[in-house]
Amino acid sequence: MDCLCRLRRHVWKVEEKMIFLQIIALLFFAAVVPIGMGAGIAAFVDKQQKNVCFMWIAGYLLLFAGFQMLSVPFVLLQTAFTPLVGLFAVFGVLAAMAGLFIWLAAKKKRPLLKAVPLKMERVEKVLWTVFSAILAIQLFLAVFLAFADGDDAYYVAVSTVTEASDTMYVVLPYTGGTTALDTRHALAPFPLLISFFSRVSGIHPAIISHVAMPLLLLPLTYGIYGMLGSRLLKGKRKQLPAFLVFVELLIMWGNYSLYTAETFLITRTRQGKAALGNIVIPSLFLLLYLIGERLYENHKIEKSLWFCVFALVAAACLCSTLGGFLVVVLLGVFGLCTMLSYKRWKLILPIMLCLLPAAVYIGLYIMLQ
Repeated sequence: MDCLCRLRRHVWKVEEKMIFLQIIALLFFAAVVPIGMGAGIAAFVDKQQKNVCFMWIAGYLLLFAGFQMLSVPFVLLQTAFTPLVGLFAVFGVLAAMAGLFIWLAAKKKRPLLKAVPLKMERVEKVLWTVFSAILAIQLFLAVFLAFADGDDAYYVAVSTVTEASDTMYVVLPYTGGTTALDTRHALAPFPLLISFFSRVSGIHPAIISHVAMPLLLLPLTYGIYGMLGSRLLKGKRKQLPAFLVFVELLIMWGNYSLYTAETFLITRTRQGKAALGNIVIPSLFLLLYLIGERLYENHKIEKSLWFCVFALVAAACLCSTLGGFLVVVLLGVFGLCTMLSYKRWKLILPIMLCLLPAAVYIGLYIMLQ
């Protein structure tokens, strides 16, 4: 009996260690790698070198874009899933190492002056506490409560089938039977990214979808809104937590329809449509604001900002086929307004280059239908 108890305790300890290692592997690829990738971009963007939030945002855009560009050829060629996992894992690690190296080199070349930290007033501390409490409530709701979502029968099943069968979009997620390539969804393989996180960490795709994705993407969403708020509230740092609390309240009470961005953020965080509406499009507004800010101040627009926009367009195509159309419209409107306002007709060239990913994937979608 004692031997049996000791064996059980040993098994439990081994399982605990395995779970710990799985979580570490997931955090490495889902948090450390994106921040490392974004650091290389932040090194060339004025006033953003030490902003970890900007690194995280830019890194996720690069992660999404890189996965889109690598995965679509594998899907169209109907290869196995394993080679894609190995290639993208190597790409992510090398890109993160390169980004960190570039950031460190840039920091050594032009050391930053340390700003004197301003002391928080009591009201500001209270507002940040309220923001953190509401964020914790939202994370709890997204992770622990169950929501009736019929789309899970497709999207989560695609992630599970891909990881289990080592195939991509050639097995019916509803029945498990084989079929021809699903060209309707193959060009927006966001579920395969969840399968990638599952394969490199060893955690089941359903757990990644329902637990890990909300814990990763909800804070990222507020990071984007925080950066937007910091630009809109220049010189009013104390109002930033109030702005974020207001955004949280809008999201908490935004479930007036099944199809709002707020509903998707809390109840469908694992779906590409949620990432498109809550991460990609707000990030586009942030990048366009930074570009417009430089135009207004008559400063040079960093090439790294245009590179971020290029990656964002590819990331939009990863999240949803419709994402390519939406970002084309937004970029087109921005380009028209800025060219007419500032008489900067040369902007048409970088904008057209940034639209190339959308043109390619929209063209592929039309050809395959």
